[in-house]
Amino acid sequence: MVEPQGATQGATQAPERPLPEHVTTPLLTLITARSMDEDYAHVAQKRAAAGDVRPRTVRPHWTSVMAVAALGVMTAVVAAQTDRQAPVDELSRAALIEQIDSRSDELQSLQAQVGDLTRSNAALASRNTTIQGQLDDIGSRVQRAELLSGFSVVNGPGVRITVDNGPDADVNSEIRDEDLATLVDGLWEAGAEAIAVNDQRLNALGGIRNTNRAIHVNGRPVNAPYVVSAIGDPRTLQARLLQTSQGQEWFALVNGLDFVYTPENVDDIRLPAAPERILRDVIELNADPDSGPDGEGSTP
Repeated sequence: MVEPQGATQGATQAPERPLPEHVTTPLLTLITARSMDEDYAHVAQKRAAAGDVRPRTVRPHWTSVMAVAALGVMTAVVAAQTDRQAPVDELSRAALIEQIDSRSDELQSLQAQVGDLTRSNAALASRNTTIQGQLDDIGSRVQRAELLSGFSVVNGPGVRITVDNGPDADVNSEIRDEDLATLVDGLWEAGAEAIAVNDQRLNALGGIRNTNRAIHVNGRPVNAPYVVSAIGDPRTLQARLLQTSQGQEWFALVNGLDFVYTPENVDDIRLPAAPERILRDVIELNADPDSGPDGEGSTP
């Protein structure tokens, strides 16, 4: 199809239409411009169309002014309080540091005292152990001394001998104190460790004495039959009694005066302690010889 020549020329000479603004405007500028509030742009366009081109002075609202003023006052108060509180805080900090130092010194002192007390306690414990050992040794020595001296209750195996006057005894054939003493001395010599006559324990401070016809042991009267109890080895005590000189003298009296003599071995004999006596003439080795028995000086 052949087009008219004039039409072709008109189409060629027609001017080109400009591109839209959003096409030619840089992207960043377009984004910034379009970010404006549409209502604000609309109001601006209306003012421009009405011929009101004077810039409108924006007056702050009175609440905003008061808020700003209050904020300023608060800021000033806080600043003033901060300035005023700074010396107090510094003093408090210094006082706290001083207290910490003081408490640290006290703690070190207390720790030193604890160390001293611990060492002292250990020394006292060691000393206590030593003293306790000495006390135990002294206790053992005292106990043995009481056993040897007769001032403690004892028990053990031994021999019990009952002696009495003969059936036809008279004043001249009765058992006397020296007769019982002969039997007791024979038992000591035979190996007896403790002896009592009618439950009267014999020791160095005791004795057997005659008062008229009555026999007194440790100062107390005893009556026939006389029971002589001796702790020792029951297997050998009677046999060894026959071998001693005092024992032979005793058995001569038994046969000559017709004494009743009944011995028996006993598995367990209990003997009481000897009665204590007041010492009147004996003093301690290091005591004042001029002092009396009660610790008082003698009267010149």
